[in-house]
Amino acid sequence: CAKLHALALPCVYVLARRYGLFGTRITHLVLGHFAHTKKGEPQAPQAGGTRPSIVGVERTHSSLRLAVLPVLGEIFGGNYAYVVYDEADTERRALAVDAADPEVVLRFVAEHKLKLTHLLTTHWHWDHSGGNRRVARAWPQVEVIGGADEGWRVPCATKLVRHADDFRAGALSVRCHALRGHTRGSICYEVSLASRDTNDAGPPLLFTGDALFVGGCGALFERSAAIMYDDLGRLFGAVPADTLMCPGHEYTLMLLSQAAAKLKGNEQLRIKLATARAQREQQAPTVPSRLGDELGYNLWARAAVQRGDFGMFCSLCGVSDPVPDQRGAANLAGSAQASVPLGPDGKLKAT
Repeated sequence: CAKLHALALPCVYVLARRYGLFGTRITHLVLGHFAHTKKGEPQAPQAGGTRPSIVGVERTHSSLRLAVLPVLGEIFGGNYAYVVYDEADTERRALAVDAADPEVVLRFVAEHKLKLTHLLTTHWHWDHSGGNRRVARAWPQVEVIGGADEGWRVPCATKLVRHADDFRAGALSVRCHALRGHTRGSICYEVSLASRDTNDAGPPLLFTGDALFVGGCGALFERSAAIMYDDLGRLFGAVPADTLMCPGHEYTLMLLSQAAAKLKGNEQLRIKLATARAQREQQAPTVPSRLGDELGYNLWARAAVQRGDFGMFCSLCGVSDPVPDQRGAANLAGSAQASVPLGPDGKLKAT
């Protein structure tokens, strides 16, 4: 049976990617059967042996808490789900991000006596949204958030959001940033304490899914390089440099090693790579990571922020797109519309 699982899961994954089946219910059921942690059973070993961790005051400089939960074992390259809460919130309200292995997230919430109010989905791919149905059944009142351009492909969505949308999630504030390319409507969520205007609020968290990693960006599947270029440059201008970036996978060593082959003599990169290696030797996550540091060694971010390096950006993305014109700005303006509410049945309301 174990050999059958080992063979079947990669085959289903490849078919889903290749033929666009990642958003279908049958794919969710099949992948969930093989990859999800079963109720009452221990979680499978994770990629690189990564252990869960809780990021506390030493990084957040506040009562903001971040649980980094490795999920889905080896097959997807080391996924992360996250739970965020305010330790000072007497109601113990929390939000989850990309709860792809729902049992792992639900166990953490129960063990820490939290009340799950929101589930944020960065994009529709199964290894990020595949736990939405299970979480929504366990917490019927949970608000399931996804990108408006992802639409029906975000399971159980109760609210679809666009670039620059803001909303409250218990004691937390959330701002949405479009970072499209990997999927049509990828959203990065900037999460902070609702009291961030005070001096002790600390840095915000930024959940980037597969759009932005430590040292790189996600593959272009559904949007052009020009759109990702515009979105990425805007993101770095809108979010504080001390923001703690939380990507969807443990790709740090791979991407930094690739960068080191191109950025010879980059001392910041050398130190970051050595730190990441030490973290992985201890089976610790390399995330969260300071967003501003990406400009020292992330070639995609450097090209997008410097502007004028669009050719190099396309080369990194493996495409040959024409140089963008002013239509990029118009495209972004058109995306900054109000969030799209859904009815209780999860379908778009008539307008």
